[in-house]
Amino acid sequence: MAMKHSTKGALLLLLLAVVGIVAYRFMMPWLFEREQRLTSDAAKSSATIRIGGDDYLGYWFINSPLMKQLSARRGMSIIFTNDGGAYADRLEKFSKGEYDCIVLPVNSYLQHGAAHQYPGVFTAGISESRKADGVVGFNVGPSFTVNDLNDPSKTWVYIPDSPSSFLIDLMINDFGLDLLRKSSGWRMEVNSTEELLQAARDGRGDFYVTWEPNIMRLLEMDGMSYVFGSDKFRGYIIDAFAFHRDFVTKRRQDMISFLRTYFSVMTSYASNREEMLDGMGRSMKLDKDNVRKMLGTVEWFDLAENCSQLFGINPGGGSGAGEGLVESILACTEVLVNSGTLKGDPLKGNPYIIVNRSILEELAQTSVMGAAGGAAQRIDFEQLNDAQWMKLQPFAMFKAMDITFQSWNEALSPDGEETVDSLATKLINNYPMHRIIVRGHTSPGGDERLNTENSQNRAQAVVQRLVGVFNMDPDRIRAEGAGSSKPPAPISGESSRSYRYRHSRVEILAVQDNPF
Repeated sequence: MAMKHSTKGALLLLLLAVVGIVAYRFMMPWLFEREQRLTSDAAKSSATIRIGGDDYLGYWFINSPLMKQLSARRGMSIIFTNDGGAYADRLEKFSKGEYDCIVLPVNSYLQHGAAHQYPGVFTAGISESRKADGVVGFNVGPSFTVNDLNDPSKTWVYIPDSPSSFLIDLMINDFGLDLLRKSSGWRMEVNSTEELLQAARDGRGDFYVTWEPNIMRLLEMDGMSYVFGSDKFRGYIIDAFAFHRDFVTKRRQDMISFLRTYFSVMTSYASNREEMLDGMGRSMKLDKDNVRKMLGTVEWFDLAENCSQLFGINPGGGSGAGEGLVESILACTEVLVNSGTLKGDPLKGNPYIIVNRSILEELAQTSVMGAAGGAAQRIDFEQLNDAQWMKLQPFAMFKAMDITFQSWNEALSPDGEETVDSLATKLINNYPMHRIIVRGHTSPGGDERLNTENSQNRAQAVVQRLVGVFNMDPDRIRAEGAGSSKPPAPISGESSRSYRYRHSRVEILAVQDNPF
C-alpha cells in the first residue's frame, strides 16, 4: 500500500515538474522582456497597433526610422503590413479585426468599405496626391486636352479597384467622356505595377494610369508624356487613417499616443530634410534627386492642417476652419455613384458617419501646433486683359451641364441657379488652380449680333452668381458670348431636332498658361 502511494506521489511530482518546465519556457520570453523593460529606458507598458497599407510614398512617416524609435520609447509596437494595394483584402481583414487601423484614400474606403458597413472612422488625414497619381501616354502633342481622351480606340492600361481606376472614373464624370462610358474595349487591366511597366516597354497600350514612382519610370521611356493627374485637381485623392470602431472605443489613449507620436515625427523630419531624403531613398531604392522630384507630388497634413483644413477645428475659436475631408467624401461619392461603381450613396447623405474629429480636438488642446492654422489659402489670380486671356491654353471642357434661364430674359431660372451652385462647389473645392471661361452659345438663325449679345448675357449671369454668391475671384473667371458660331459636335444617331436643341448651351472651360 505504501509503495502505491509512493509511486503516485512520484508521478505527481514528475508531472508537476514537467508542467513547471513547460510553463517556464512559455513564461521565459515574457519574464525576459519584463526584466529588460524594468532595467532599461524602454517604456514600462507596451501597446501593439496593427496597420494595413502599402508602399505609397505618403505613408513613409508611419514606417520611418524615427517613428519606430519614438514609438518604442513610448511603449508602442507598430506592425505595418504592406499588401501591395489590395484594398478589398485590406477592408476584409479590417472588418474582421485583423487590423486596428488601415491607411488608404477616401475613395477606396467608400468603395470597399460599403460591403462591410464601414467598420472604422477617419481620425486624421495623411496626405493629398499632387501629381502622385496620373495618366501618361505615347506621342501626346502640346495641344492635347483632357477631352481628347474620349477615344475608345485607344487602350488604357491600369490596375482595377485602385486609385488609378478611380482617376479614370473621375475624368469620365467631370469632363463628360461619354464615348468611354458607353464601352469597355479600351480597358486593359493588369494585376501589378510591374505588369503595367512591362506593357509600356512592349508598346501594349496607349495610356497608362498609375502612381509614383511608376509615373517617373514611365516618363523615362521614349515618346512618353504626362497627360493628366492629381496636380490638376484638389480634394479627390486624400489619404487618411481609418481606425476600427472597437479600437476607438476601447483603446482611445493608444490612438492618441500614436497620432501624437506621428505628428511629432513629421515635425522633426521637417527640420531634418536631408535625413528624411536619405530614409526615403533607402526605403524606395531611389537616389536623392529622384526622391526630391517625388516630394513635390505629395502634400502631407500636419496637426494644424488636419484641424484647420480637413476637420473643421479651430483651436483658437471662431470661424475659418475648413472641412476638406467631408467635402472629399461627398465629391468622391458623386464620382463613384455616377460611374456605377456604387449603386447609390452608401452613407445616405451623412458623411459624418465615417468621421471622428474628437481625437484631433484633444490633440489640438494639448499640443503646440505649427503655423498652418486657418483654412486653406485661396489663389490670388492676377487680372488679365483680353489679349492675355486669348493666349491661355484649353485644359479641359467640363461635362455639359443643363444651365437653364428664365424664358423672358437672360437671368438664371431656379433650376439654373441650383446647377450653377453645384458647379461652384466643384470649381472651388476640386479645381481651384484653373482659370475658368464661361462660354454662352445660341441656336443658329436670326440676327447673329443679337445672338452673340444674348449668349454673352447668359454667360455673364453665370459669372455673376459664381462671384457674387460664392465669392470666386473675378480675375479668375471670364464670360464669353459665342452666339451660334461654335455649334456642338454631332452625336452619331442623333436626331436633327435633338441636335438643334443642344446648340443653346453654356460651356465651362478650364484654361491654363501655355507650358511650352
